[in-house]
Amino acid sequence: MKKVIAAAAGLMLVGAMAGTALGAVSMGGDARARFLFQQNYDLGETSVDEETGAISRDREKDNKVTSRVRVQFRGEAAGGAYAIGRIGIGDGTWDGGNSGTNNVVVKDKAYIGVPMGMTLLEAGRQPIRGIETTKFFIHDRTADGLTFFINPNDMWSLQLGYYINYEAAVNGDLVDDNDESELSIWVDGKFAGDWGTRFGTYYVDDQVLTDGRDGDGAYGGLELFGPAGPVGVKAAVAFDDRGEGDTGWAAFVSGDMAFGATTAGLNVGFANDGIELDGDFGFIMLGGGESITVDDVTLGFGEDTWWIGAPVSFAVSEALTLKANLAYFDYDISGSAVEISGSAIYAISDGASVDLDVGYLAWSNDRPEVLGEESPFGAGLTFNVSF
Repeated sequence: MKKVIAAAAGLMLVGAMAGTALGAVSMGGDARARFLFQQNYDLGETSVDEETGAISRDREKDNKVTSRVRVQFRGEAAGGAYAIGRIGIGDGTWDGGNSGTNNVVVKDKAYIGVPMGMTLLEAGRQPIRGIETTKFFIHDRTADGLTFFINPNDMWSLQLGYYINYEAAVNGDLVDDNDESELSIWVDGKFAGDWGTRFGTYYVDDQVLTDGRDGDGAYGGLELFGPAGPVGVKAAVAFDDRGEGDTGWAAFVSGDMAFGATTAGLNVGFANDGIELDGDFGFIMLGGGESITVDDVTLGFGEDTWWIGAPVSFAVSEALTLKANLAYFDYDISGSAVEISGSAIYAISDGASVDLDVGYLAWSNDRPEVLGEESPFGAGLTFNVSF
């Protein structure tokens, strides 16, 4: 761990010196520490020891602390070309090094950008752009590849991409080379009146011969966002035709309106035929990518699902904001769930905040022989730093 800290400190020092001397290197990042209490996150499922016959549960009650530090730097040449890199340090659970996660340094961004007139080429480990403004589908991903941007003006951008998901150490033949790659085409646009859109598709060429599945197919979608009078509107539709099953479809629409310091909203949507929505989309217990989000139950959950939820926020002061969610989810096979959750976000200082998340998921299970019947409860306290 000392070597990791020394390497990170050296990187920061070099970046600071270069930025001061040349004015061409900038650095920033974020860090957090989370204190978590989670109960019944296994939904009450039990396992039986084959030797002793003892019955146990994996996550009946789980108290833990996690933390991470992420550092991103950008170096820019005199002509406008740039390089961006980001590393994550110690992203894991506090366990005294038992799992090894808190000794890990992970590279999740490492790419160059070369502007050429109204075009731009990015190559390397870079962000994969999908339905990201609403976080509905293909949000906050990275992949190895290249993206070619055509930007005719400040309002519209065409993006063509090629990405490698898997490169085999030993190829099969010239036709089926045991690799997996993707091609993409996306359009990012703005309209008058502060409206925006993003739409496009990815196509997966799956030539992996050893995993017993065919992952060929397209996936993508469209999103719209902007103000309709006093109402802020977001909407998206997504599809996933990868693999040999039915094409999965999902869609949602949401609106929110401010009443003084209070903002109230409504979110309605569905996900069918096994499509998996992005983990950052949703509420607190189901989706949303929050500290206490339940991993074992998702908005799609591999079933036909629909939901309706009402998020509300109240700005107590410039430093303190309170949020609450009441949402209902219906699954065509497993049952239904009701989420009651809330959070408090307090700005300690410029660049530092503390969040408190609390949530209960009333889980009604129609398949007790497959899933557990216990309802999850969670609480999380997160300290955040950005720089």
